[in-house]
Amino acid sequence: MRCVSYARFGDASVLEVREVAAPQPGPGEIQVKVALACLNPVDFKLRAGLFRIIGKPSRPAITGKDFAGTVTALGAGVAGFAVGQRVFGSVNPMNGSGSCAEALAISTDLVARTPDDVSDEVAACLPVASGTAYQALVTYAHLSKGQRVLVTGASGGVGSSAVQIARSIGARVTGVCGTANVDYVRSIGADVVVDYRAADWRESGGAYDVIFDAAGSSTFGAARSRLSPTGWYLNTFPRPLMFVASPLVGLVSRQHSVPFMLKTSAAQLSELARLAEMKVLQPRIARTVRLEDVADAQRDMEAGKVSGKICVRN
Repeated sequence: MRCVSYARFGDASVLEVREVAAPQPGPGEIQVKVALACLNPVDFKLRAGLFRIIGKPSRPAITGKDFAGTVTALGAGVAGFAVGQRVFGSVNPMNGSGSCAEALAISTDLVARTPDDVSDEVAACLPVASGTAYQALVTYAHLSKGQRVLVTGASGGVGSSAVQIARSIGARVTGVCGTANVDYVRSIGADVVVDYRAADWRESGGAYDVIFDAAGSSTFGAARSRLSPTGWYLNTFPRPLMFVASPLVGLVSRQHSVPFMLKTSAAQLSELARLAEMKVLQPRIARTVRLEDVADAQRDMEAGKVSGKICVRN
């Protein structure tokens, strides 16, 4: 099969399209023919070796986590899946596997059925971006109707998912984004949009029940004055110090500081599929590329030139 892989850590030039044997499903796994992969910032961070402190992917490693496709084989002990069934999910890249490939083998704990009314393009965009937003707002912060939430990076994959999920819950949403995306963020449900080029949300009045920092543009210390007395601050790009300091916050106040790291599960993927089927989640797809174009796509993402998601078609 063809795939996009890297044998060493580095910039996008280490990526190359290679021919490798298609992975076979082990016990508890299924083999999937990949229709579409979807790129995320975590892909180029892994490729660059930025997560070496918490673990190194086996190399050569295939880039990409998210995918949508069709089941082609079942491993021993697999129940609830059938050959020919449409599925989507997110691989664990630490064993060198990835989604920018013609096929993959994956544990059923990391995959869910794709509803008939949800396209592969939409499904492939959900696991990391929408999963991060859902887990932060619903699982951690328990966002509820009528609460106030502020989302930074509101035009990105994670941030736009957060705006849409918060809107569906009935929260009052403030989205922070650049000038070019103000109309888009308003169109997906933000009640108030702050153009960060013209104003600093941290200097505005009022308090939020949840500040979801999907851009990693602030810190708990800078944001806490904008939090309610029991508010939640969640950062998707936490600095190492935040992991040390966050547990101390609960000792001195009723506020919460969370250095957020996504944990994917089949149950959460199924919930994301339900939300996509209901049109709550409607990803913004910037473009669809070929395997040969993945390196250039990751360069554009690193340079901040992409608004929305990039899909990869085999």
